[in-house]
Amino acid sequence: MKSKFARLQSILLLIVSMSLFLGNQSWAETTTINQEQAKLVGKFAKYVTWPSDAIKTEFVIGVYRDDEKHEYFSNYFKNRVVKGKNISVRMVETVNEAKKTNILYISAKEKGFLTIAHFQMSGSSVLMMTEDSNERYKTMVDISYNQQQSKLIFRINDSNILNTPLQVPDISVLLNEKNDELAFNDSSASSTNSQVPVQNEFAIQNQLEQQKNTLSQLNQQLSLNKEEHDLQLAKEAEKLKIAKAQNAKNNKQLKEQKSKLRALERKLKAQKSQMKADNQAATAGNDQTKEQELAIATLKEELKKQEEATANSEIQLATIIKKHEDESSSGFQILFFIFLIIAIVALVIAYLMWKKAQDVLSQPQPRIEPVIPVVDKKSALLPVREAQLIKSENFAALGYIATDITYAVGLALSDLQDELVSAGDTKNSTTLKPIVTLLENFNTIAADQDDTDVQTFDLIAYMRNMMMLYNFEFEQSDIIYNYSGESQLTIKSVPSYIALVLLNLINNSLKHAFDNNGNGIINLDVKKSANGGATITYSDDGKGMNKDTLEKVFTPFFTTQEKREYVGVGMTTTHELIKNKLSGDIKLESQEGKGTKVIITLP
Repeated sequence: MKSKFARLQSILLLIVSMSLFLGNQSWAETTTINQEQAKLVGKFAKYVTWPSDAIKTEFVIGVYRDDEKHEYFSNYFKNRVVKGKNISVRMVETVNEAKKTNILYISAKEKGFLTIAHFQMSGSSVLMMTEDSNERYKTMVDISYNQQQSKLIFRINDSNILNTPLQVPDISVLLNEKNDELAFNDSSASSTNSQVPVQNEFAIQNQLEQQKNTLSQLNQQLSLNKEEHDLQLAKEAEKLKIAKAQNAKNNKQLKEQKSKLRALERKLKAQKSQMKADNQAATAGNDQTKEQELAIATLKEELKKQEEATANSEIQLATIIKKHEDESSSGFQILFFIFLIIAIVALVIAYLMWKKAQDVLSQPQPRIEPVIPVVDKKSALLPVREAQLIKSENFAALGYIATDITYAVGLALSDLQDELVSAGDTKNSTTLKPIVTLLENFNTIAADQDDTDVQTFDLIAYMRNMMMLYNFEFEQSDIIYNYSGESQLTIKSVPSYIALVLLNLINNSLKHAFDNNGNGIINLDVKKSANGGATITYSDDGKGMNKDTLEKVFTPFFTTQEKREYVGVGMTTTHELIKNKLSGDIKLESQEGKGTKVIITLP
């Protein structure tokens, strides 16, 4: 035990001394946090091994949307060479640009991009580095600043690096302070390395002398602490020795009591035999037997109490464990039954809609005498459009029923979440929270569709809730959504009309621009106009429209997807809402193969 404490003490003291020594050396060589971060990035650039095809004509370090960090890294790595390639520092705006880098640096200002990069770039040959991230399981290297020690601390997520073709060296190579200036080569340093001013050499020698003196003082202090710890360990060892002796004494007394108990039992048996043989000595023997039986009963009673206490403790522990397991499983059972009810209701609604369609088809059609009128193309399309409108009305009716169901389910899940929070079930309540939030947003927007009054509301927050309804669709279809513009903008308008306009634009992108195949980018930008209104710019990088389609896009019942039985009233409705209902303006810009841009101006 003493040797273990001594070894532990030596290790702790060694760690403390090395931390202080390295902290002083880092303070002497590094004056700013940015410089330490740049040095650490340089170390990873030097010692991490990339695949041969990952580094092209230059080694690329990408900085995501941080002008200050980009400017500092550009100056720091200027004229630097690593792995035989010039270092280039680029500003990264999108995932596609990030995929073309070797190191992607996400500063603390832009933490939101980490989730997108984690899903879109998993398994690539890009090393992702972050600052002060609370989601370290999504990054590869996270850097944080320790104010007490005045130095940087980095953590490596091996599980994410193992999924990539990158090879990270032993951590001792990255922790070695001597490798700071050797992390990369300087193409212009060969002519100046031998011309270090004498004054700097003297300053460095003075710093080294001060560090040696500090280290000597620390060693003396460590020696004194070691003596104190040795004395403390000796005292603890003495106490342990006394405790062992007392334990041995107690064990000895217990053995003696057990021996006495066995002797009393043997004596009791002998006395009982003697009582049967000699009735005259029965009275005296009987009294003595009672005393011995009483002593034996007392000892047995004490043993029984100890056994009952132990059994009660085990029963209480089992009860607590079972209660915890029942509480954990009950939450999942409730969720299972709720979703089972939703599935059953959805199946019933689908069957009723199918039954209604079958009844309509089964009705006898009136006989119409053949007439050969002169009809144009629009007249020939009227029956098709009528059938499409009937189908749209059926889906609208189904939408109202689905809204009522989601409202009821949302209330039930919200109550369930409150119960889980009250019960202290943090895990299940956290899992349930995003589902409750999604249903609340859907119910709020659905409820607005019946309200056409002008309201004062935050346009940005309302549109953010709208876009959250498409999070799952975007993730499943590999669609990247980007927002830029105002963070808050209060206007007077009709929320339900704006929601319908945005829904039509997104559906047009999904169905027409991306042809229901996904793999695209949707951008949304909102600016405050001069008259206090808003300018909304919506764009996608889909297949775009030719000149003829662009001229007819607002025509009622015009569609380029007649084979899919699309109605062709989405953009017509959008134009009607913006022009006549919202008193605004809408403009379209599009070219084949270059996407579509929609500019909406609201008063």
